[in-house]
Amino acid sequence: MMIEEASVVEYHNGIAIVQCNAKSACGACLARTTCGSKALSALAGEKMAPRFSIRVDEPLKVGDKIQLGLAENTLLKSVFLIYGIPLLALIITAVGFSQFFANELIVLFAMLIFTAISFWGVKKLMDKRSQQIHFSPIFLGKV
Repeated sequence: MMIEEASVVEYHNGIAIVQCNAKSACGACLARTTCGSKALSALAGEKMAPRFSIRVDEPLKVGDKIQLGLAENTLLKSVFLIYGIPLLALIITAVGFSQFFANELIVLFAMLIFTAISFWGVKKLMDKRSQQIHFSPIFLGKV
């Protein structure tokens, strides 16, 4: 199980709105001068950290630090859905449409359309799965 620390932003009747904390070690790494993750996180800043709701079995206050757990298989399934499905759609569309059309612009537009549709489908699927209890992070306790 992967464990992550988060801060409570809001709390009402057993439902906490939490925000995950940025990793402090990102700026201390030896590869920080060539790392793309550090540059992207510097652009996004702390304001872009995602917030989500989670069911909690003990009372919390705004500002409390908590630990969340996420099963590795859930993470792997999510990564496959987010990256694998659109990549497969892109490759299958490129190979399939290039067999039927000689014009590369038609193939390019088909690739863009089908890849966008796959991203939309994955988003809908993830929205539906995020409501399922085994697909959501679990509250482990206060820090």
